[in-house]
Amino acid sequence: MVTLEQAHRAVQAYAAQHGAVWFDEAVVDRGGYWFFRVGYVGSCGVIVDKADGRLSVMGSALSPDDCFWGHEHGFSPDLVLLRVTRVHDHRRTLELLLDLVTSGPPRRRNPNPKRAWLAEQLRSLPCELGPERLWLSIPTFREATQQRWFEYEILEPHVQVGGPAPSVP
Repeated sequence: MVTLEQAHRAVQAYAAQHGAVWFDEAVVDRGGYWFFRVGYVGSCGVIVDKADGRLSVMGSALSPDDCFWGHEHGFSPDLVLLRVTRVHDHRRTLELLLDLVTSGPPRRRNPNPKRAWLAEQLRSLPCELGPERLWLSIPTFREATQQRWFEYEILEPHVQVGGPAPSVP
């Protein structure tokens, strides 16, 4: 378990290494992590997880609320695996994934090969897609979650299916 003092030192080291500035000295305690308003153009701050001290940079394109929701739902790593476990609205799920998923057949002017590939993936659940960069899609995933289009898990690419999560040094 990381203390607030250790987290603060890690953020100070990050700021010094990356030329980041402190926007506000206040630290937001979100239960499992702290949010520090330190960054640069394109960053609204950083999150430090209390369990392992992992530092995640939050971009500025999303609201802090979206950043917190995304972090709490596993979207913080740059690349993630999307495991679709259940589909309730096949059409909306397929359209959402068609726009977001880069794995599978290469993107072409005609989206039908990719649509067919995704439809095939969704026939055999759970299916894993990725690794993908999904951070900027957090508002879309929030809507999909609220509307119950499909159920999913966000995993880090190095996490083995059915295996224990690796420990972070």
